[in-house]
Amino acid sequence: MPSSVISAVIVTYNSETWVEACIRSLQKALPDAEVIVVDNASEDDTPAAVRAISPGIRVIESAENLGFGLACNAGAKAATGSHVLFLNPDAVVTSVDAQELDRVLSAQPFGLVAPEFEGESDRRRRENSWRAEYFSHTFEALRPQGWRLRDRGYREDDVAWVSGGMLLASREEFLELGGFDPRFFLYYEDRDLSRRYRSAGLPIRTTRAIRGRHAGGTSSVTDELRSGPMAWSLLGWLEYIWIHDGERSARLAAVATLTTLRAFRLGMHAASALGWGRAQRKARQLDELFRLLEQLAAEDDVRFCPDALRVVRGIA
Repeated sequence: MPSSVISAVIVTYNSETWVEACIRSLQKALPDAEVIVVDNASEDDTPAAVRAISPGIRVIESAENLGFGLACNAGAKAATGSHVLFLNPDAVVTSVDAQELDRVLSAQPFGLVAPEFEGESDRRRRENSWRAEYFSHTFEALRPQGWRLRDRGYREDDVAWVSGGMLLASREEFLELGGFDPRFFLYYEDRDLSRRYRSAGLPIRTTRAIRGRHAGGTSSVTDELRSGPMAWSLLGWLEYIWIHDGERSARLAAVATLTTLRAFRLGMHAASALGWGRAQRKARQLDELFRLLEQLAAEDDVRFCPDALRVVRGIA
């Protein structure tokens, strides 16, 4: 089965710095693949940079920032291939085993397939309860920038989900399941998709047929404090809990998390007053996080994470 059955969908937002390397890697590793770039109203020259690479690349320019999931859905609907390879603009394809890829593409049902990343042979992640996830949205907020916690890794008896940084799917299955849930703006849309695939009895797999590398967190220009991604990750998590575990669990998670983060903010301000420089940055980050949450919760026309924002509004 030739690689022309694959349509690569790249969602960009102020990704001019990274997207060329991503597309060049696709052209080298999967030369017959259709390449579609969905640009989320970038404020830099991302669309022009993409068009300068090759006139054969399809560029869909959105008038507004649709977030990751909705933009992926638009790319999948426009695709002509039988399979869609979603990948972030800061990811690159490093190698392809054509024979193994033919075997992978012939599988029925197809499900979700995560290509291998350098240093990460199995990109499946275990599904955790919201109580376990609580620590990643609270205590992990205190870790110094650049420090990464070692993941326990996936084991075969775990319930799996896979991230959307580079993800291969059957276009027909993906569209039949409704694609990414439009309620998510950024973060947790891939986890929600994985859960719906599991509920439909579709497999979640990993493969070495496509290998890549992902810089992570650099696919667009973000605020220096990274409070924006932090806010959307928290809201995506609460929306995910609301959808799959109910309103009560979402409210419990929100109360526990926001109470803890407020306590951390007070502690960081106190430590900052004593001259600890790192605490000053964390205090500013948490101040900005709460400002963003309050701003989003105060909006009348809520498009993304509506249930999460309803919860936050009720306890702010």
